[in-house]
This record gives sequence, C-alpha cells and structure tokens, in this order.
Amino acid sequence: MAPPTTTTDQQTNRAHKATKSGRGSREKKKLLQSKKSNTLTARHNPRAFSVANIVRTQRTIQRNLDRAQKKEYAPLSDRRASRAEEGPPPLVAVVGPPGVGKSTLIRSLVKFYTNCNLSETTGPITVCTSKTRRVTFLECPNDTAAMLDVAKIADLVLLCVDAKFGFEMETFEFLNMMQTHGFPKVMGVFTHLDQFQTAKNLRKTKKLLKHRFWTEIYDGAKMFYFSGCVNGKYLKHEVKQLTLLLGRVKYRPLVWRNTHPYVVVDRHEDITHPAKVEEEGEGCERSVAFYGYVRGTNLKE
Repeated sequence: MAPPTTTTDQQTNRAHKATKSGRGSREKKKLLQSKKSNTLTARHNPRAFSVANIVRTQRTIQRNLDRAQKKEYAPLSDRRASRAEEGPPPLVAVVGPPGVGKSTLIRSLVKFYTNCNLSETTGPITVCTSKTRRVTFLECPNDTAAMLDVAKIADLVLLCVDAKFGFEMETFEFLNMMQTHGFPKVMGVFTHLDQFQTAKNLRKTKKLLKHRFWTEIYDGAKMFYFSGCVNGKYLKHEVKQLTLLLGRVKYRPLVWRNTHPYVVVDRHEDITHPAKVEEEGEGCERSVAFYGYVRGTNLKE
C-alpha cells in the first residue's frame, strides 16, 4: 500500500523542449542579443495594418459618414420642465383609420397600468406609468382638423395599421401633416394578425409591412404586433412589450412646440350659476371652465 500524500507535496511536470533550430530559434537569438546590447528597435511593418481592398474601404467610410450626416439636426432649447413630475405629462396619440383597433389599444393600456376596465375612450386619459412619470393617451378621430391638431401636439404617435388590409390613405395624410409641423417619434402598431390562416402568409405580410413602414418613417422604427383579443383587450404579454418602451422613451423638443403656446384640455366644467339657468332657461349664456396644462411657450396675456 502506497503512503498517503500530504498537502505539501507539489506536482512536477516535464518541461517543454526549447527550440534549438529553425526560424523561431534564430529570431529568438537575435532578440536576446539586441536586448543585451541595447540595440532593440520597434518593428514597423506598414503592410500589417493596411486594407485588402482600398476602393471598398473608401466606399464603406463614405457610407458611414453619410449615415452620420443624416442623423444630425439643429439643436433646440428644451422648454419643458427639468423634472418630469413638475411639467405636463407627454401626450401619446393613437392614430389610425376607423376599425383598426385604436380604442381597444387604449383600453388595453389603461387596464395594464390601472387594472381598471375602461368603457369609453373619450378625451385625454392620463395614467401613472411609474412613481414619477405620467402619460396622457389621446385617440385621434378620423377627421382632417383633428388629425392636424394631433400632428402639432403629439409627443409620441402610435400609428395603428390593420395588417390584413394594409396601409390606408388616412395614414399617409397624417404622415404628411407631421412632416409639416415637426416630426415626433412614431411607432407602428399592427393589429388583426389573427386573421391570417397560414404562418407563411403572416411572415410575408410582416416583411412587406416593415419595408413600407421603414420607407415612410425611417429605417429601424419600432413596430409592435398584436395578434388577437381576449375579452375586448389585446393579449397581456403583447401590451407589456409596448409599455416597456413607453416607460423609457425620450422625447426631443420640436420647432412648432417651441414657438407656439397651446393647452390640451383635460376636462371642462359648466360653472354657470343654477339660479341664472332657472331664470333664463336652457338657452341662457353659460360660463364654461377648461382645465389643462399649458404646453410649448408661455401664454401671452
């Protein structure tokens, strides 16, 4: 029986054989001699850091410079409050033709944030997305005047598109309006994906819609796909993907906002005295109070 080994014993391995001949040995000897004689100089091989194809490299550099140039824009002063909780909440507009699922999207978002069922999506709806952030959702009616107003005041646009039908004329009209008044952030929401019978048609349609959407907006624009509804609302895991981006999106100031003051009315009240209504009847002049945040620049008296 072999005696037990102790922890103080160290394992010894056989050393590698040193190179005694060949190019490696000669280079090593020259290096040692130059170190001893202090004549070691830095080796410089200009071809070691050259490119394989000069023309292709020039085109790549020029393309990268052109892409960087397209992303540049004139810096604007941000007139909003330095802290998010002190200023008005950002306005998220849900835009799309009728029957595309705008009201369903707002009901699903409100249900996710507040756990409350919303019966009607009338007017601006403000919810708390975190401890310090709020968001106001606004459904844009299918009207030219309303679309024009929303294009001026929206901080983020959720562009709803029926994937089964495709892009409609109202979508392109709204995009032209936004280009006139300063283009805000735009994200695509494609609905009715559950109406496709085969997965092949679904993949093909997604590819075509993405190509057209990126052509109209910009390459790399965010898109979300909503497959079906359960109890009148979209699936929870699909809505959660949208809310994650809504919680960390950053809004940049736009030219129209910095030069025009405006108020988005959250609610209104009839403050006419009841006695006046009783005396003059229903046709009397009424006093109505509007409540909302002043956005953009300061209002002039």
